[in-house]
This record gives sequence, C-alpha cells and structure tokens, in this order.
Amino acid sequence: MRKILFILLFLHCELCIVPCAFSQVTCDTTGNVVLYSNYDGGILNINVDVNIPNLKIGVVSYEMVTINLTGPFVNNITEIQFAGYTTTTHHHCNNSPAVTSIVGAPPGTDTLIFMPNSPVANSNGYYIIICNYSCDSSTNQGGCNTPDQIAAYFQQEFGGLLRYHFTQYGCWNGTFNISDGGNCCISALSGSPVALFSSANHLCPGTCTDFTNLSTNATSFEWTFTGANPTTSTDINPANICYNMPGSYNVSLIATGAGGSDTISLNNYITVYPYPPPQGIQQVADTLFANQGATTYQWYFNGNAIPGATDFFYVAGQNGDYNLIAIDANGCEVETASFGIMVSTESLSLNDQFLIYPNPVNDKFTLLLPTGQGGNSKFTPNSYRDGIASGVSVFNLVGERIYLPFDRLPTDIGMRTVDCRLLPPGMYCLEVICDGRIFHSTFAKQ
Repeated sequence: MRKILFILLFLHCELCIVPCAFSQVTCDTTGNVVLYSNYDGGILNINVDVNIPNLKIGVVSYEMVTINLTGPFVNNITEIQFAGYTTTTHHHCNNSPAVTSIVGAPPGTDTLIFMPNSPVANSNGYYIIICNYSCDSSTNQGGCNTPDQIAAYFQQEFGGLLRYHFTQYGCWNGTFNISDGGNCCISALSGSPVALFSSANHLCPGTCTDFTNLSTNATSFEWTFTGANPTTSTDINPANICYNMPGSYNVSLIATGAGGSDTISLNNYITVYPYPPPQGIQQVADTLFANQGATTYQWYFNGNAIPGATDFFYVAGQNGDYNLIAIDANGCEVETASFGIMVSTESLSLNDQFLIYPNPVNDKFTLLLPTGQGGNSKFTPNSYRDGIASGVSVFNLVGERIYLPFDRLPTDIGMRTVDCRLLPPGMYCLEVICDGRIFHSTFAKQ
C-alpha cells in the first residue's frame, strides 16, 4: 500500500513534507464535529481557540499520531477519537514516543479504535477506516478512504454537524487552530443537495397547509409560495401557509448545502377549490330550510350541535339562535346563521295529528284529517270528520305559497288528496289550519 500511495503523493502536492496549501473553509458554523486525516501520521497539535460547545474531534491516519490538545476552550471537548492503524509498525514521521497517543484531552473523552468498518460503501475507498489524504470521493484513493467515508464514520460515532475536515498526505507539522477551519466539506450527510418536499395540496379557500421538507444534504432553504400568505419562507418546514383565493399555484424550493444547491419548482402544485355554494336559512313556520346541494349538513342551536339534525331542513322546537354548517363535495365548509328565531306556540307538528301518504310522493298524496274539536283533535284511523280543516297550503323553501288542487275523496270524508304533478322535485312545507291551530310538516316530491 505504501508504494501505491507514494505515486499519488506527487500528483496531489509534490513532496508534502509540510501541510499542503489548501484554502481554509468552514462547512457549517453551527457544527461541532472537526476532523483531521492523513496517511503519514506525525505530531498533530490542535489549538482549541474557538468556544464550540460539545466539541467532538476525529483523527484518522495509517501511521502513528501524537495528538496534542491545547487552547482556552480545550475543556469543551466531549469526545476525541483516533481511528486507523494504531500499531508501532508504521512510523514514517519519527514522532516520539513511537505510539499513537492523545495528550491534553479532558478525562474520559479520548478513544483509540483499530481500523473500524466504514459505514459507507464507496468503490473508490477502502472498506475499513484506515487513512485519507484528499477531498475526493469520485476517484480511486489507492487503498485509503474517501472523505465521505471518514465523515460518515465520525458522524455515526459522534452525531452532530460537520464543522470542517482537514486532510493531507504527509506528516502532521505545526499547529492547527480550530479557528482556521479545514479544506474539505464532503460528507455522507452533506453531499450534493437534493430538494424535495410534500404537503397537503388540495385546499379549501381561506385554509392553510404545512410543508414537510424532504430535502437531503442541505442546511438552508428558500421557499416561494405563489399566491399564498406568506409568499416566502426560510424555515426548514414552513407551517401555516394560507391560500385565500381559488386557483392553482406554484411552489418552489432552493435547498443549499456544502455540496451546492438544488431547486425544485412544481407548477400548479397547490389546488384551491372554488368557493362552496352560499348558504342561507329560510323559515317557513317552524321549519328552517337551508339551500340544497351540499354533501352534509349539521344544525346548531345556541352554538351547540343538534344530534341527528343533518338534513338540509330542521323543524325548530324552541326559540333561539340557529346556525348551520354545510360541507360540499370537495370537503369545504360554509356556515350561515339565523338569530332570534321565533317558533309560534300555536304552530304544531303534524306528527300524530295528521297522516300524509305516500311520502315521498310522485303524483298525489293523501291527507287524513283529525277528528274531534280544539285541543282534543286527534287522528284515529276509523273515524274521520269532514270540514274540520279550514285551510291547507303548500310552501316552497323560500316561503312562497304554491296553489295546488285539493280534493276531498267522495267516499272518505275527512280525507283529501293533494295533486303534486306540477311540482318540481324537492322538499316542501305543508300547512294545515285546524280548529284555530296551525300544523306543519314537510314532504318530498320525487
């Protein structure tokens, strides 16, 4: 392995008996993981001159390394680990003592690991962690690791974010300040960014959605939401992005990381449904009617849902405030309210007082009138009385009286037929005035 790497040595930085001349970079200023890697080992002096909480340091080499830690913030180190070849067989830099060691670390933070397995399979790098000398993951490294393997190993061991990685071939020489940064940002966690997101994207007007960021290898984000409020965001997962107007809207995301930027733009990604049909409440006697056509209805009395009141009409049993929530086929809600509804104490239901059949009706229905007088009027199947009803009327949902023929059956006094053939399909209100009292009911025309 030594001969192969010696050829590569001249390709990268001539003799490399001193650190190679790389531009200094910081991959992530919020990161707490710093890495040093080479082939030849040597004396690695690290000056912890930056206040980085929970600082973690990883070192990789094929030959022995003497790691000396100094600096005003050296006690911020919570882990320092050497991973590579730890025996005395390879000793090219003649550092003394001739053993891999860590000096100056807080007690209990230092670890030496002999050639652990790499968590990343890269055909250009070795399958165990042993050495690294370049910031190149795309060409063969002559028996050493690629930098993404090094970064992946330590991020697996440490967690945290990569602040920088400094790599070279030759012996460590001089002092490396934490403030100087490194020369490599390639990481299994911060390679080329890929922008991707998801969200609920079929909405009702005036509602909001949250976006889930599925991007990889990125640390900053620029969102654009056409037609929304807000229209832009730099949050990782933007929430409460609201759309007020029906239509189709574009969403774009620029994801940026150490490996560059990636943009995804989805045209017409957000669909905002049309406004649901308007609603209103019409009162016909004691019955409240909403506009038909919604998928579901729910009536409320004084702010409380009325159990079972899920039709487009509701027979009000008491005075008060009523409101209705209707939901259309797209799942969009519309609400309407009517306040101060008065239900006449003399306006009663036909239930148990009159009989309407058939209901629903196709052509005609028959109305059986009650017997008796005043408050004792009651329907009894075997006894009818003619002339007890002084008025029979039909109203549509907006309260308009509809004039229909009412006929008394010649053989059955107390019975009347109502001809409905001219009525369009829908719901209607029937009003019967009997003995000075008003009775109401509804029927359906098919």
